Amino acid sequence: MKQLSFSKPLLRGVLFPGVALAVLGLAPVAWGGLQSQTVFCQKNADGSGLCYGNFVGFREDATSTSSASFREDLMTGTRSFDSWSTPPGGTSPVVYTCIPNAAVSALWEQALSNRGFFRVSWDASGTCDYLRLVNSSQNTNF
Repeated sequence: MKQLSFSKPLLRGVLFPGVALAVLGLAPVAWGGLQSQTVFCQKNADGSGLCYGNFVGFREDATSTSSASFREDLMTGTRSFDSWSTPPGGTSPVVYTCIPNAAVSALWEQALSNRGFFRVSWDASGTCDYLRLVNSSQNTNF
């Protein structure tokens, strides 16, 4: 009966690098320095729509018309989300705006100080009915 044995040179020369590469393949990917730049807005025929992205994405978008803001008028207390963006293939910017409902308005203070990813959607009457805010390391270069 023959026995298979590994000599030290085989272990060092072939097996160890192979095991090391396999272990590295299982290691999580490092995203150091990743900066997400996202811009997307859509308005449906009925007036409902959504926008999502981050402020660095809107600021550095290829079209110079892109912008997004969460606003609060300190005199009147009026709150709104406003965005301008030129759709792909378009030649002029489209205005996207909504006024928050009570549930979304409860998050408005966080929206005003958010420096990361956001998603806001509105119904056909222009009422913001959904708001999601994400602060993460991908969105730190605001």
